[in-house]
Amino acid sequence: MTLPESSFRYGTAVLAATLLLVGCRQGEVRTYRTAKEPSDLFIVPRAAKPADVQAVAPAAAEWQVPANWSPQKATGMRLASFAFTDPTGAVADISVITFGGSGGDELANINRWRGQLSLAPIGAGDLPTQVEALSAQAGDFSVTDLVAEKAEQGKPLSRILGAWLRRGGKVWFFKAMGPKDVVGSQKDAFLTFLKSVRFAEAAAHESRGTAGANTNDLPKANSAGPDLSSLPTGSTLPGGAELKAASGSSLRWTAPGDWTIKAAGSMRKGSYSFGPGGVGDVSITAFPGDVGGPLANVNRWLGQVGLSSIEEGDLSQYTSHMEANGLEFFLADTGSKDALHPQRIMAAVVFWQGNSWFFKMTGPTELVAGAKPAFLEFLRSVKAP
Repeated sequence: MTLPESSFRYGTAVLAATLLLVGCRQGEVRTYRTAKEPSDLFIVPRAAKPADVQAVAPAAAEWQVPANWSPQKATGMRLASFAFTDPTGAVADISVITFGGSGGDELANINRWRGQLSLAPIGAGDLPTQVEALSAQAGDFSVTDLVAEKAEQGKPLSRILGAWLRRGGKVWFFKAMGPKDVVGSQKDAFLTFLKSVRFAEAAAHESRGTAGANTNDLPKANSAGPDLSSLPTGSTLPGGAELKAASGSSLRWTAPGDWTIKAAGSMRKGSYSFGPGGVGDVSITAFPGDVGGPLANVNRWLGQVGLSSIEEGDLSQYTSHMEANGLEFFLADTGSKDALHPQRIMAAVVFWQGNSWFFKMTGPTELVAGAKPAFLEFLRSVKAP
């Protein structure tokens, strides 16, 4: 399918977690880009002088959207959202989401989407029949086309066109889902959409932690440095905290003094590195709802370190619980059964005010094992404001 030549206008997002879309004349191919997050996003060391403030400029993405896709509000975890409606009124939903880290291997991604269609999981030997490579200017996409075997009563079979791309320490997911024939009618457009994706590379700056504990407490009103009241919601502050709207609330924590504060980025509430060369990573994220529940989350983390998925009855081999400051944590450790695996993830989830907060430590197995006591102490410092 060949896209028509387009005249376009750019829509710019205020933050990487949101996308403001601009309209265009009927029949045009629309081009949108995510924000590069210029100097209005700051990492502000405690008591910093204005000259010490560093801009954070992660990579921006842009793409050409087929003229018959309608832009939708990008809610929740979505960076962008579109819909295609056929003449009968049936709708295919198209989404773009990005996460830090590997996002799981091909098998984990395929089985997650198969689960959404009530299809049985597959083994690694079946992957060649499920995934195809697509070379594009943004890189090499992994693409899958899945169709449900059974339909809900009175509804057509569902279908997922999915693709993911790993780039710059992140994974980008592109997905079209809806009735089988409606999604199928957009397959060529979806592939052309993927081929149009491109990135503007930018160097990410890190803010080095100071001696002593790193906290995510917001600066006091009389703190030295720039006027924070004018920064947009989502700007990154000391210790990786996020500047929130007045009505929002955030958990608080104190990180070990030898952890290095990193730019939190578009999805993270907090971000740290640790260990020789900073190879260990700690992330804090929060999402609405239960985000799939314990089994789905544990299987996602197992997939990210190359381990096979488990069944409900095996959860106790990898999980435990702890309570601190009135908060109940669900803990998972991918090294509980396979301690010799090269990579290990320790994670904790706490449900608070309708959101799931994730505290996750990733790195080489021996490094994570040695940092486990510090990570647990870090979790014990987490508290509600």
